[in-house]
Amino acid sequence: MTVGICILAHSHLYRVEQLVHHFAARDFRVAVHVDSATDQDEFDTFAAAVSDLPNVVLAPRQRCEWGTFALHAAALDTAEVLIDRFPEVSHVSLISGSCLPMRPVEELQAFLAKHPNTDFVESKRLGQDRWVQEGLEEERFTLYHPFKWRRQRLAFDLSVELQRKLRVKRRVPEGLELAMGSQWWTLTRRTLRRIINDPRRAEWERFFKRAWIVDEAYVQTMVRRHSLDWQDVSLTLTEFDPQGKPFTFYDDHSQILAKTNKFFARKIWHGANALYNRYLFGAEPLAAARRQDAIPEVAAMVETGRERRCRGRAGLLSQSRFPCRGFEDQHATPNRYLVLNGYDFVFGGMEQWLHARGVDYAHGRLFRQGRVEFAHDRSVMPGALTADPRVRDWHPVQFLTNLLYQGRDGFHSFQFTASDNRPVSKFILKDPNAVIFSISGAWMLDLLPSMGEEQDAFRRRAQHLQRVEQKFEQALTAETTRASVYQFTLEDVLAAPAVAAHAIETMLPATEKVVSMMNATPQVHGNLKIDALRDRLHSAGIATDSFNVLPSRVAKSQQIMPRVLREMGK
Repeated sequence: MTVGICILAHSHLYRVEQLVHHFAARDFRVAVHVDSATDQDEFDTFAAAVSDLPNVVLAPRQRCEWGTFALHAAALDTAEVLIDRFPEVSHVSLISGSCLPMRPVEELQAFLAKHPNTDFVESKRLGQDRWVQEGLEEERFTLYHPFKWRRQRLAFDLSVELQRKLRVKRRVPEGLELAMGSQWWTLTRRTLRRIINDPRRAEWERFFKRAWIVDEAYVQTMVRRHSLDWQDVSLTLTEFDPQGKPFTFYDDHSQILAKTNKFFARKIWHGANALYNRYLFGAEPLAAARRQDAIPEVAAMVETGRERRCRGRAGLLSQSRFPCRGFEDQHATPNRYLVLNGYDFVFGGMEQWLHARGVDYAHGRLFRQGRVEFAHDRSVMPGALTADPRVRDWHPVQFLTNLLYQGRDGFHSFQFTASDNRPVSKFILKDPNAVIFSISGAWMLDLLPSMGEEQDAFRRRAQHLQRVEQKFEQALTAETTRASVYQFTLEDVLAAPAVAAHAIETMLPATEKVVSMMNATPQVHGNLKIDALRDRLHSAGIATDSFNVLPSRVAKSQQIMPRVLREMGK
């Protein structure tokens, strides 16, 4: 039983040299193809380093570009060179220059000796077994692909779109059952020879030369025609991200890789010295030997990585992962939080009242002009966020998301009004974690005239705030709003302040404080000069319907309920 290894190398040939010596020293036959785009001096150094190995052969070089037919041609030509040069080879395994053997190569020899007539190729039938992570699948073959995806991306995309509009559909040659799978295979000499000597090979190649990513389809298709016995599995561990890019393994994956039952693993970072020392030279990394943590399976670890990449961690935006605007798979905030619009205009001591009911971070007006009101008058919050309005105003939305994520161990609330910060109000309305309690019309209570303010200046200020508030209230019911929204009118709140306050309690964390103080109510501001303000607003041409607090409404205060504009999960 003699096993041959085909290696497709593109870069970092010093690592390929180590890999070749590892196999050659254990009586394997090795054929290496080096991409002709690789630096000539680097190739000459590599060729000289392996020239004295009698069981190693270098295949003629050709340019290999990802996704093209040339990459498949290089693999098949190298395999042909190997079996022609070494007639004693019974099986051939194709690996890349960034692969490492995960198990002693003697185990591979013993395994193949038990399966002398079996081919190990991942082969998923097109249209029946899903294999592609993202991108083209059937159109890899039914469309023409004359352009290089990496170097001619725009031309490639335009070509695909044009062919779709023209309804182009290439004819698949008769007798060909298209399949796809991992390009890293292990074939018997018999199957490999039959693929190479197939009398219809020229016809097959004419078809595949216009296809895309042929190295994941040609052998995977042909094995169904020529193999006596094949298993739909690759002996090489390969994992991909949702965009189809190979997962790269580093030194800190050492113990995870040790749990795989595969014979090879790809893709190994060329700088992973500990992995190369362990799997090529048998040196156990000291850090891995000391590590006592539970080691996850490779598949579970990769799935966690995929989840982190696609969905992230709720509320965490960082330099390493910052989804573009409109990316909906990741919540921008980690937990529910409470936004009180207009409550601080009506009630005094709201922050203390909320804290007594289990709100860990009962902030004031976080976005008040020229001032940041953190809970308990703090100057610094977790995450080194300072109560500096210049820091906040540099990017108010990121200020809020950072505050909520760094303090995700507790429940947050803050006072807000639409005039505080419009970008923040837009963000809150689209955040499904936001629970908004709004008092319609409460903004007018903040309009007490400044000393010496002229009537015209007061009118302009009032009209501006009214427009801002109207836009905010319209947005509360917009289709794009994902926050939970509960709204009272100012008339309702002035008639029955306890109802407006206790409605909030249903959204607060259940604690002993809530139970013991359920009947307490925050105090309404005693200095609300409603009559004077109503007269002045009327003189300025501002509607004052919200101030018409009639006795009949007060008598029916127990019937007052918030208007539910949108609830969580709806």
